[in-house]
Amino acid sequence: MAGFTLFLSIIGGIAGFISIYYKRELEYNRLLFRFVELFNLNLESNIPAWYSSFLMVIIFALCYLIYLVGGAELKKYFLVLALLFLIMSTDEISSIHEILNNPVRNSLHLSGVFYWAWIIPGLIFVFSLLLLFRKFLTFIGHRFRKLFILSGAIYLSGAVGLEMIGGWIYSHDLGDSYLYVIEVVIEESLEMIGLLVFIYSLSDYLKSISNDLQISIK
Repeated sequence: MAGFTLFLSIIGGIAGFISIYYKRELEYNRLLFRFVELFNLNLESNIPAWYSSFLMVIIFALCYLIYLVGGAELKKYFLVLALLFLIMSTDEISSIHEILNNPVRNSLHLSGVFYWAWIIPGLIFVFSLLLLFRKFLTFIGHRFRKLFILSGAIYLSGAVGLEMIGGWIYSHDLGDSYLYVIEVVIEESLEMIGLLVFIYSLSDYLKSISNDLQISIK
């Protein structure tokens, strides 16, 4: 998966640069147009979007499996995570959250780093989730706490941090620039890496509790 993630980041960057370099000429070159359509990291319902959605479905399945076999004190947390990533996987290919951009931007008169205004309710949701999960992070142990926080930090640095930078770039009429393409590549790459780290963390956690279950059965 790490290799395919790297491949998508590189090929997605190339697709982004092609979309800027050729611009209107793309409609006359069916092959290049289709290539950009399939791999551009800034588009919806294409291969990178479906791949990210697939990673989230894997996380949903792992969280739900841990919910089924894990300890009682953590069950509710993993069930919430499972449902959250199931919703996120749907949003990844349809960008439902972007519906919030215009109403939030217009009502709060936002621009610059908050041009993509869904970030405001998104940050409120993230902070609420952190408060809800503060006990969870004390229950899972030092090693897994570090891994879970690391995966979340990597993902959010792309989904929120780089998205804010992208909003600033776009609001300054640089949406058709190579700078914006580079921002999108870094943003999407960080999101995919964060998801991969979380998959590794959950797989390792599941393995650890499965060993505990086997020992208790014996």
